[in-house]
Order: sequence, then C-alpha cells, then structure tokens
Amino acid sequence: MNNIWRKIKWNIENSRFFSKNTTPKMISILFAVSLWLYVMGEVNPQSIMEINNVEVQLLNIEDLKQSGLMIMGQKDFTVNVKISGRRNEIYKISHKDILVRADLRGFHEGVNSVPVEVSAPPNAEIVDISPKQIKITLDEIVKAQKPVKVHFIGKSLEGFEPGAASISPDKVMVEGPESLVNAVTKVVADIDLSNREEDIIERLPLKAVNREGKEVSGVDVKNKYANVTLPILRVKEVPIDIAYEGEAKEGFKITNVTLSQEKIMIEGKKEIIEDIQKIKAEKIYLSGLDKTVRKEIVLILPEGVSTKGLEENPTVFIKVEPIKTKEIFFKKEEINIKDLKKDYTVDLSKLPENIKVEIRAVESMVDTINKENIKLYINGSDLSEGLYAIRIAYDINKKVEGIRVIPEEVDLIIKKREEITPTDRTEEVINSEI
Repeated sequence: MNNIWRKIKWNIENSRFFSKNTTPKMISILFAVSLWLYVMGEVNPQSIMEINNVEVQLLNIEDLKQSGLMIMGQKDFTVNVKISGRRNEIYKISHKDILVRADLRGFHEGVNSVPVEVSAPPNAEIVDISPKQIKITLDEIVKAQKPVKVHFIGKSLEGFEPGAASISPDKVMVEGPESLVNAVTKVVADIDLSNREEDIIERLPLKAVNREGKEVSGVDVKNKYANVTLPILRVKEVPIDIAYEGEAKEGFKITNVTLSQEKIMIEGKKEIIEDIQKIKAEKIYLSGLDKTVRKEIVLILPEGVSTKGLEENPTVFIKVEPIKTKEIFFKKEEINIKDLKKDYTVDLSKLPENIKVEIRAVESMVDTINKENIKLYINGSDLSEGLYAIRIAYDINKKVEGIRVIPEEVDLIIKKREEITPTDRTEEVINSEI
C-alpha cells in the first residue's frame, strides 16, 4: 500500500495535470481510491473465473464390465469450467473444489458422447463447461484361446541350436476388448539363448503379442507363467558314406555317379554328436542298369541323431551310357616304324593296303574320336634282316572301352640298306617320310 501511495505522489509531483488547482484534484483522486477500496473490500462484487483442466470422474465402470464392455483408448479426460460468485470467494476455489462426473451407465459398444455433470461449492455458480460431452469408445469384452510359443533372444553358441520346445500349458485364455484380443496371434515366453550349451528347464512369464511380435497391452493373459523345456542340440556337418554294388548291364557302362549333396547337417545331444564323423547310407545296387537313373539315398541315422534342414532324402544320379563301336581306316603308309636300326630298311610290300581300327567306347565319347587321336606303329628296335609276322601297336589319347587292329598281325620285311634294289628304294623313301 505504501508503494502505491509513493507512486501516486511521484506522478502528482511530476505531472502537468497537477501544476494547477492541485488541492481539489488531489481530493478527487483520494476520494476515488477510497471508493474503489470500499467497493472491493466491503461490497465484494460478482466476478467470473475460469478453472482449466478439471479432471472428469468416470462413474459406473463396474457396470460396464458386468455388461461385457470395456473402455478403449483415452481414459483420462479434463474440462474447463467457468464459475461466478463474489470475487473474494471464487478466487479461493481450486481444481479440487470442482467435481466433474460422466456417468457411463447405459451406453453401448462403439463411440459414445457422454455428457458431463459439474458441481461447484455453495458460494459459486457454474456458468459454462467446455466441452459439455466427452467421446468414449466402448468395446465388447471377449475371451479366446491362444497358442503358447517360445521366443528366442540372443544368439546361440557356434555349433549349437535350440531343439523343439515342450511347453505346459501349450494354450492359454486371453481376455480383453474384442479388437485387442483379435490382434493377439500368440502368447510367448522369452528365452535367452546366449552362452547356452545345456538343456533349458524354466518357468517363464507369458505375454500376448501380435503378428509383428509386438506386445498387445490391454488384454489379460489368464495363465501368467508356463513351464518350458528346451533341448540345446549340438549341430555338425558330416559327409555321407555310401557303398555301391554290381555293374551295369552288358553293353552299357556307368559313366558318372553324382550325389545331390555330399554332406548333411545332423543334430542331437552333444555327447552323441561329437563322436560321429560320417553318416552311412543303405547300399545302392547297380546290377543290370541299362539307362540313366536317379535313386534315393536312405540314411542310416544312429539313435538320438536327426538331420537338420533336410526336407527330403538326398539322391544319387547314375548316368548309364551304351557302348558303341566305331571303325577307322589307315593306309599302310600311315604306320610308323619306330626305333629301326640305321643299317636296315622296311619293305611294306607284304602289308595290306588298308588297316582297320575298331574302337569301342561309350556313346558320348565314340563320336569325338577320329584318326588324329590314334597313332599306329611297329616297334623296330629288336628287328634285324628277315620276314616277320608282327602285331601293329597303337597309342590313343581318348578314353575307350577297347580297341582292335585288323588284321591283328601283318608280314613285315626288314632288309639291309646295301641290298636295296631300285624297287626297294621307293619303299625306303616312303619309310623315311613316315
């Protein structure tokens, strides 16, 4: 109050308004101030005040539950309330003195506009409420049985993987708003696999999740825990050991044997898997095959061992080809005489004009063989002067089943060079060119 008077005095002293007739003006101001103080203190006029964010109390929620309904979404509502009353009285009123209620009895599933009711202290009067209604969504309460699954957290140690879990109970009841219960695809128990080598036997809490694996809040899982037994299996890659018996039908040959996979992944208890170096398969019988076939490989798995990631048994592809014969002809001049001593020459007059080479090979090979792949020769290193019945030898750079030179023996004359006649000279020239 003293500060107010000081300001008034300063304004009076420094204002041109008070430069003349100061006393009457001062008396007028003092009278106005006194009147204002009287009115505010003694008369206490009517005023209006707004109280913001007054909490709304929701009534008869239990009746909703008995009707099979539940509030969805927003549950905390506030309104703004304007009150009027004597100034000194209403300025003492706070949020706690205003009672705002919304009665939910009688409303149905869906979005509802619920009116609010406001009560004020006796010394105040409600002027306005904003908003006058609140939007409340009600959903039907339903129950549904959902499967219980395990959800793995963390990464297994190298060479170890979880097996098939045993869960009790494997189904549980989920209760809540229909839209939320319908969003639940399963109930899960989280298991941390980090650094686990031994089987896991634990009682684990359950939570409801949607298709994306996110937890669905607002539903009640009736079984809070499940007993989970999870084997931790040793995983290992080993080769397939397979034996074959028999041969293809006469006139045919097995040219290729290929496995669809040479190794498989196996899993089982650590102490069993560690000692296994290979997996045997049932014997494959080849007898009498006259065409290409694919046969299933039947694995012989030890007790307590199973395959991993194997949707069907591996197979063996057995390619079988017919053996065919091909004839190639050589002139006698195309036969090479190897390592003949320098004092001797060859007389080819006794050799037939054409030498036939009969080749037996599988179908895919026989058509690739020609004269350039075969070399016919006679080894002359041990021959001296005379007439010889001798076999023609051969070299071939292709894989064949058999080769036959016809005739098998030929007559060959070896002569000394000084006895060469003019006729023989021709044979010598031919031989030297070869």
